[in-house]
Amino acid sequence: MQYLDFRKEPFRVFGLIDFYKNGSLMRLPEYMMEKMPQLRQFGSRSTGGRIGFRTNTKTLYVKLISATFIRDCAIPQICSSGIDLYIGDRTRGVYLGSVYPTGLRGTNPNESEKTFTVSGEMTDITIHFPKNEVIRDVIIGIDDDATVEAPTPYVNEKPVIFYGSSITEGGCAGRVGNAYNAMLSRWLNMDYINFGFSGSAKGEPEMAEFIAALPMSVFVMDYDYNAPDVAHLAKTHEPFFRIIREKNPTLPIIMLSNPNYAFDPATNEARLAVIRATYENAVKNGDRNVYLISGKTFFGEDDIYACTMDNVHPNDNGFYRMATELRKTLEPVLASVI
Repeated sequence: MQYLDFRKEPFRVFGLIDFYKNGSLMRLPEYMMEKMPQLRQFGSRSTGGRIGFRTNTKTLYVKLISATFIRDCAIPQICSSGIDLYIGDRTRGVYLGSVYPTGLRGTNPNESEKTFTVSGEMTDITIHFPKNEVIRDVIIGIDDDATVEAPTPYVNEKPVIFYGSSITEGGCAGRVGNAYNAMLSRWLNMDYINFGFSGSAKGEPEMAEFIAALPMSVFVMDYDYNAPDVAHLAKTHEPFFRIIREKNPTLPIIMLSNPNYAFDPATNEARLAVIRATYENAVKNGDRNVYLISGKTFFGEDDIYACTMDNVHPNDNGFYRMATELRKTLEPVLASVI
């Protein structure tokens, strides 16, 4: 078996903005975490990062080496600490399996490995990084007589950027491939960046300035749930939007309210009114590239209490319903800019 370095061509790394500048597997550059120390823990992680490649191996070995090991009370270890592998054309990709620490006595929680048997036909492999861990390395092994090629390109050269809460970050999916933005990435063959920061994305102007300077095809503004109260949301939401819009006058911007409307209708209606005001003011000012999706539509009407882990964070069912609803807006919007 030959062991390959995913940092080298023809492998590609997606979703991590500094990887091709300095090899960083962190979501945020060091200077941003110094400026906003509340994001240090979450910005150091590789959430939303992916490795893509094509291979014709019959045996695929993957070893994950992490610098951290996080136990999360509401998220399975397979999502908190594991990587998900998908095989085949992205829009019809099949979940191949996960590599994650089992937590069994005597095992190293910072290292995990698994060997998969695959068809031997040249096909795409996409590896989704864990939600909660700081990644040191991923070792990939293939058969001695197998080859590796660059992955099939995503349809969008510039990624879709998602900014928001722990829900945006992927809490509480059963595994990382079931976060709503990861699902949309597969369904639409869409590159994306996950700037969901658990409890720590609160519409700060510094973050708006940072995001506004990044290349992106669509911006999804999803930090409603992290705003401590309605007053904070009202103080920050429209200014955040305006910073993004000023530097990106034609960028499609999709605003979301949180998906838990039915669990506290009075508060969530007030939050939605704030977001709607930002949207309506933009439209009144002639903005034709702004969109609003009410969180009250995300879970539908049937059995909504089966959609979350804790009446806050979606489970796999909730994320699937969110992704399905968001797709109705995102798919045509993305198609209009690629």
